[in-house]
Amino acid sequence: MTDIGRIEARKGFETLAEELREQMLDGRIAPGQVLNEREIVEKSGLSRGSVREAFRVLETEGLVSTRRGRHGGRVALQLDGDVLRRSLDLFIRGQQVPMSVLAETIQVFEPALAELAARHRSDEDIAVLEDLLEKLDRAADSPRFVRGNIQWHLAVARASHNPILASIYQVIGPDLLTPKPEGFANRQIRTDTINAQRRVLDAIIEQDCALARRRMEKHIIAYNQQLELKSA
Repeated sequence: MTDIGRIEARKGFETLAEELREQMLDGRIAPGQVLNEREIVEKSGLSRGSVREAFRVLETEGLVSTRRGRHGGRVALQLDGDVLRRSLDLFIRGQQVPMSVLAETIQVFEPALAELAARHRSDEDIAVLEDLLEKLDRAADSPRFVRGNIQWHLAVARASHNPILASIYQVIGPDLLTPKPEGFANRQIRTDTINAQRRVLDAIIEQDCALARRRMEKHIIAYNQQLELKSA
């Protein structure tokens, strides 16, 4: 049962969406709970169209999905990083944030993530990072190297165990770590990248937070400079 009272508002669907959103965030509406349209219409005093419009608002926010079939309807979703990632992606695209601003953001984020990874990493995190670095070293061509490079940096973000920062990084990181594969055609760039990431990983393993931050910052600055020279 959904705890909704009567709503009196010119844009009642916005008020309803706000109320349902708050109940999902504070746990009164649990993940997987069906939002009964008829019940909400009766309790809120809103039209069926207004209730459906509120559902559409929540669907765009990733809070509600539509389940098909005999027992279908709107269902509250588990809140996770996907909600934040979708919202941030829409903001970046809608505001047409320039690549230079995203690059500045990465230069701030990456060292902080490396520092947190050094502080919070688990043995499993280290095993994943080691495995990804070995695969990166064996990458036979530039496209594979690009994909492996992205996976390694995303693994560092996850090793930070900060879900907010990691989710933000998953939106902005891959775009900046995905130059044209030709940018890695130079074997020296690929070797330098692997060596730099090895040094970062060593600091994370040793849980030397300050060193991990410094090494990642140095790596990102050098990486950006190499790609700028390559594209010049």
